[in-house]
Amino acid sequence: MTEFSPILIEETILGVALGIALVVGVLMSVIFSYHWRRYGIPDAVFHRMNRLYFLVAGGLAILSLLLFLAIILR
Repeated sequence: MTEFSPILIEETILGVALGIALVVGVLMSVIFSYHWRRYGIPDAVFHRMNRLYFLVAGGLAILSLLLFLAIILR
């Protein structure tokens, strides 16, 4: 009978949680973008706000991926 390492299980669960969080983040970003465009935000404000939102969200997603890789490769 083989025994799994608890570290491997924790990393697997962390990877699944990260994947789910990234998918939910992408879906919410698409919904937010549609909502902002459709319901009453002027174009000039929308483009600036949308760019800022996606820069911050993308930065956080990249940071979370880098931290996950740092945990895996330690």
